[in-house]
Amino acid sequence: MKKKKNLMWLFFLPLTVFCIILIPMSTLAISGYISENKIRHFLTEMLPMILFFSTLAVFTYYFAIEKLNKILPWKKNLLLRGLVDFLLVLGMTSLIMWFMHYAFGSDTFVQRFIALKEFDAPVEGMFALPLIENILFVVAIEAIEVINERNELELNLERMEKAQLQTKYSALKNQLDNHFLFNNLSVLSSLIYEDIEKSDQFIQEFAKVYRYVLTISEDVLVPVEQELDFIDAYLFLLKIRFEEGLIIKNELDNDIPEKLIPPLSLQVLIENAIKHNQISKRNPLEIRVYQENDQIIVSNNYQLRDAKEIESTHTGLKNLTEKYKLISDLTPRFGVKEDQYIAELPLINQ
Repeated sequence: MKKKKNLMWLFFLPLTVFCIILIPMSTLAISGYISENKIRHFLTEMLPMILFFSTLAVFTYYFAIEKLNKILPWKKNLLLRGLVDFLLVLGMTSLIMWFMHYAFGSDTFVQRFIALKEFDAPVEGMFALPLIENILFVVAIEAIEVINERNELELNLERMEKAQLQTKYSALKNQLDNHFLFNNLSVLSSLIYEDIEKSDQFIQEFAKVYRYVLTISEDVLVPVEQELDFIDAYLFLLKIRFEEGLIIKNELDNDIPEKLIPPLSLQVLIENAIKHNQISKRNPLEIRVYQENDQIIVSNNYQLRDAKEIESTHTGLKNLTEKYKLISDLTPRFGVKEDQYIAELPLINQ
């Protein structure tokens, strides 16, 4: 969920216009170039309308620019975007002038504002001044958006670096996890006496799992096929360990070109299913891994273990969701559908 933006700064742009207009007006009044009545008329009747339409224009430009930054960013087509911005200013200025003229009629007040006759200004100023004002608004908003985007990128980079350090730490921690190591060594110990050939394969897959954990400890994204090679080894260890209590259906095609996912994502989802569900020969846990559109789905039959048996902080899925927030607009989804627990993992384009 994205953090809500504070839009209060938008109100300062019209206030800046107020100050820009007020300062020279005050200077002219003090110098005697403009009468006190004209100053009073300007402050009580004309300036409120200027501030109203300036505020309306600023908010319109802000939301329009927000939309344009998504559908037509500057880096995509500089000239076209500049033309669109100018047409936006031109259209907004024309609309405001039309609205003032036809909404309020052609009484003396509006005529004075439009023609600027109160101050003996040329008629060309009726459109030139609002146009310049609106151009300044757009330039200011574009500049502030660029600064905000740069700050957000720097913040995300800092968060990514912290996430990488956490991933590296977690990877090293997982290597030395006593339960994982003990369980697999116990399996290997009993397997050696039963099947030498299978035990040799078990050692190779076991080494492949740890080798992968070491090599991706600093990676933010990995190709899907690379992750699938690791998952094949990981699933082999699980299948040997749980035997008939675990049924795994890996329906993924190893050839998924130009797609990326955060490393160890599938392992987190499979581990989550094993940790929270009953596994037995009588009630086997069925895990299915498959692709649907641009997502990898990990589903399992929903047969929760007793809550007292589970020591879970629920950090696995939270960390996975946080990784996606840092690197894309996509979000993994988890939930129960009928008798199945479904985890949806979006694929990221290169």
